Amino acid sequence: MENKYKNLIYFQNGSFGDFLMMIFFLENIHLNDCDLNLFVVVPKNYEFLSQIAREYPYLNIILANRKSMKGLVGVFKLGKFIFSKNLVITAPTPGKLSFYIKIIAKKLSFFRGSQLVGFEDGQKINKFIYSKLLKYNTRIIYPDFLKKVIEELGFEVKKKLPELKYGKDENILRELSLEEKKYIVFNPLAATKGRSFKLEEISEIIEFLKVSAPEIEIILTGSSSDKKILNLFEEKALVLINLEILKLCNLLDSSKLFIGVDTGTSHLASFLRVSSLVVAQNGTPNWLPYYNSNAVILYTVNHCKHDLYEGREHLESCRGNNLRCLGYVPLKIIKDKLRKILS
Repeated sequence: MENKYKNLIYFQNGSFGDFLMMIFFLENIHLNDCDLNLFVVVPKNYEFLSQIAREYPYLNIILANRKSMKGLVGVFKLGKFIFSKNLVITAPTPGKLSFYIKIIAKKLSFFRGSQLVGFEDGQKINKFIYSKLLKYNTRIIYPDFLKKVIEELGFEVKKKLPELKYGKDENILRELSLEEKKYIVFNPLAATKGRSFKLEEISEIIEFLKVSAPEIEIILTGSSSDKKILNLFEEKALVLINLEILKLCNLLDSSKLFIGVDTGTSHLASFLRVSSLVVAQNGTPNWLPYYNSNAVILYTVNHCKHDLYEGREHLESCRGNNLRCLGYVPLKIIKDKLRKILS
């Protein structure tokens, strides 16, 4: 592709899973045009997301919001791009994108030759704001959707599957007194309501693992908001809260198995191709990590008459047109699958 723009400025929502996918998206852009300056504007989690992007020196992260002094400084810093030829992109969302974000993005695309690309969210003002308006296709898994966007922007998809670069450090396992492939990482809680395991389910899964694989250590991971719940199990498992991204990557990559719900850590495990069991309770089908060939994904399609709890083909045929079509996965199904994986 002809070097048309000086900068690509991507407005991202600051969540963990979305940021991983954004890395996959922008890595493809960089492989097309290494001279294009890539900037990611985030409203939160700046320090954590910067850790993730550490191995990608061509990614520049800018914190911009109205809630902190540092965020406000970031908003003003965006002004330096006004007189440059920019490709500005606002991230897709199943809801309505903030009008505030749209206005800032529009200001950065006023210079001649610039372009503002966004996704249809039902707001009439879009036709006056965007140079190019795309459709957010929730019928396909998110990496496949991003590949279509890459092509619609005129670039070539050079990297087919998501993955993550990180600095490997054998000392991290030594610090935690762990041996490679001798432990299971269990991330049972999610920030989104309804996706977490219940307390009794966490307890039962831990007990099941201890009986089924007594030689394997169990590691519970989570964020600071999960600490109170996870500490209830510290006598049965090693509880690790708020791990730095480098430690978390090393921990996941050397594990025998990862067990998690539909959350950012599950995507991190799948970006690393870790053997995984992902239980997608009340999640959305397009975000499930089918891009990881080492992942087993369990789900329940609401109102489905089949006695099936896995398989991409079955999910696609029974989900209908509903984005939020997944429900609760019975604990018996989870245990049966774990028994097969561990046998």
